Amino acid sequence: MYSVIRIITIIGLFSISNTLYAQKTNKNSLEIGVLGAGDESLYYGGYSKLIVPLSNKTNHFTISFNLAAYFDFKGESEPDAYLVDDIDMRLIPTVNFGYSLNFKKVQLNFELPVGLSYAYTKGNLVNERIGFEEDYSNKEFFFNYGFSFSPKYKINNSNKIGFTTFLPFIKDKAQSGYQIGIGWTKTFGN
Repeated sequence: MYSVIRIITIIGLFSISNTLYAQKTNKNSLEIGVLGAGDESLYYGGYSKLIVPLSNKTNHFTISFNLAAYFDFKGESEPDAYLVDDIDMRLIPTVNFGYSLNFKKVQLNFELPVGLSYAYTKGNLVNERIGFEEDYSNKEFFFNYGFSFSPKYKINNSNKIGFTTFLPFIKDKAQSGYQIGIGWTKTFGN
């Protein structure tokens, strides 16, 4: 049911955006920013994205290449054991298929990111009840896709600041989860 609501929301946003009058075509741009992420706990990290329009004409379709990395330094726990001195990292490279609308001072970006999620956890596993402690390490790879929405405010012709969000359509066992961030975009000519 939750996936159906997400898909209906995406279709609704695209249909509303098509009825609006967008003023300009897109140009190549590079975006960098900081983000918070996660479902089980809060992760901190950063991202970078290279955005390329698919045409110099008036269509607003884009393709972008994104890399997000975020970390959690809080020990995780199970009923009988917990991790100490751990690092929990997510590395998510994606290709984003997008639609971008440009207005006087606002740019709205709708994207479908498709890529991988690499989860790495390392620390010391401790169980005080039985007096157990050992080194722990785990690596996981997952297929990752979802929906991204990024409104941006134009400071001038080549600089924008804005938010970026990512909502995954699937839930992996490493709980890679949603992402919310603030980014700066530098636009350069075609």
